[in-house]
Amino acid sequence: MTAIDLEDGIHMSGHGIPTPATGDSSDEADDTGRPVPYRYDPTMIPALARLADLACDGVDDPHNAGLRVEGLAMQADPPIEPAAARALFTTFMYLIQVASPDEPPDARLDPVNGPSLFPVALREASGDLRQLWLDLASEVRHPVARARCWDIVFTLHLMPNRRDVGERAVQAYLDSTSTPLTLEEKANGLLRAWTMARLVRLTGLESEIETAMTAVAEAAVIQKENPYAAMAVLGALTAPPLGRAARVADPAVDDLLDRALTTYAQVHIIHGFAILVRKSAGSGSARIERANRHEVEAMIAEAEAATDPMIIRTQFSNAASAARRYGVADLERVAVARLQAAPPVTWERTEWSFVTPKAFFNLYLPGFSATTDWRRALSIWLHSGPPSGNKETNEATARQAMGQSIIPLLATTVLFRDGDLPSRTVTGDAAAFDRELVRAEQHHLAMNGRFLARALWQIRERFGIPSHDDLTEFLRLSNADPGMLHDLAAALQLYWIGEYDASCHLVVPKVEAAARALLLELNEPMYRTAIGDKAGQFPGLGVLLPFLLDNTFDPDWERFLRTFLLNDGANIRNLIAHGFARNVGPIEAALALRAGAVLILLTTERAVTRDVETVRAAVAAPVGGTRDRPWRQRLVAALWAARRELRN
Repeated sequence: MTAIDLEDGIHMSGHGIPTPATGDSSDEADDTGRPVPYRYDPTMIPALARLADLACDGVDDPHNAGLRVEGLAMQADPPIEPAAARALFTTFMYLIQVASPDEPPDARLDPVNGPSLFPVALREASGDLRQLWLDLASEVRHPVARARCWDIVFTLHLMPNRRDVGERAVQAYLDSTSTPLTLEEKANGLLRAWTMARLVRLTGLESEIETAMTAVAEAAVIQKENPYAAMAVLGALTAPPLGRAARVADPAVDDLLDRALTTYAQVHIIHGFAILVRKSAGSGSARIERANRHEVEAMIAEAEAATDPMIIRTQFSNAASAARRYGVADLERVAVARLQAAPPVTWERTEWSFVTPKAFFNLYLPGFSATTDWRRALSIWLHSGPPSGNKETNEATARQAMGQSIIPLLATTVLFRDGDLPSRTVTGDAAAFDRELVRAEQHHLAMNGRFLARALWQIRERFGIPSHDDLTEFLRLSNADPGMLHDLAAALQLYWIGEYDASCHLVVPKVEAAARALLLELNEPMYRTAIGDKAGQFPGLGVLLPFLLDNTFDPDWERFLRTFLLNDGANIRNLIAHGFARNVGPIEAALALRAGAVLILLTTERAVTRDVETVRAAVAAPVGGTRDRPWRQRLVAALWAARRELRN
């Protein structure tokens, strides 16, 4: 066999890992304490091959073969060096990674690419290891050892005739089905053989692979065990042939898949088999309808068996969502009805309090405390910054929170809405980051909302409640839309007399109206025209905000409106619109007024014509020059002000 070039490579295997062959003996480590790397020795190949065959004898998993290497190496004659035993141990530590049911069927050795602490990624293996694998492939006799070595040679292209290498690996995986390997290991090996056969067009072996796959799936279903074994091979058996968009139906395989679907009770297993049915059966097939119903019925049964109210509600919600997605209307009604009648959730409330230094209030509303007139005080209030804070700072806070704990990445977060009904599930890194961003913004809203509410209360206490005419006249100095200013003045008066619900219900819809008016002035193509009998309409606020951002709207204010009004955060807009907002407090009402004011004051009288650049300049700086100071200067000022306040 032709030798390949040797190179030092990256020796990750063994370093810091308690592998079976490392031990504590000083002759197994170099001067730095790292395990001595394996060095290729052709004279040891026969002994290592015998050791590999012996380690594989009777095992039910290749990993167990690796774990037997240490003890067998100590008994070998001649003795096997620890570095060589570690190399052989590493050989059996690679996994066959199988694609999920919703992906095209596929299996491959893993890890192929780094970084990998252990085992060393195949493509980062040293030249000595590669030469060992190449020589062992022709020397070992046990099917499990042959399959592993030839697969590595195939994956790393260590021989020029890849088709011949693939055939040897495929045959070894087929031979492994007669060993004591578990059904899941046999299934993974056969799926790997099927993948390689397709890669190098081993059409002569396809029939034998499919027969072996069918036998494994049949055994798993009959035994009612190893569902993942059946799922792995049935995904391949129901896949279309190479170069074709659809498969030719095989009644025996379809029957086996339908049996597998109803054999196992776990919902996530049923979901996997149902995916395979939907992928392989023709559109409109009765098999798909049966699979959909069986999956939803299993989800409902799981919810009924649960005991925790929150889990019950989450699972009924998931069942209803799946039923709607699959078009099973009657089961959707069943799931929704049981969700609505589910036991109430007992929430644990954590309360905490702190005293906000007066300096923080003065920093957010500079000059407010010294005003002697309600007009000046209200002007300062109307020029306050975004209550949710600075977008870039909040993003940095969210990234820091994500880096401090992996729990948000591992756990599934379900958000609940009014009535203890699940609202949505946070899944994936992007969604987890968005959730942390909203959390950071809500901390600012909690503090700045109190400042805004306190300032409005002080205006009433110090200066009395201005008349509606005086308020309207004052607000008209902005040259904004008179109708919206009339409503904003009324909402302020309602706030000052303690009608927070009414104030919120009046001003919140005006946010969307003001955004729409600004975009019409910019002539943004946002109107959704009629299609058939579906009426034309303007989109909602969630669609309008990106249009505003495209026209240089301040991103800090966009985040405030999104987090406070939309379902990204507090969802006040929808709660108001659908009658869920009850007992609105002074803080929420103050934030609603601030949200309405920031856009209403940017509108203009209909008789006034502004060019596009003028409008864009207005939305880019909604409160004028209040944000001229860099955030670092504002932070330093806040800290010094707080220090002075605490000393007093």
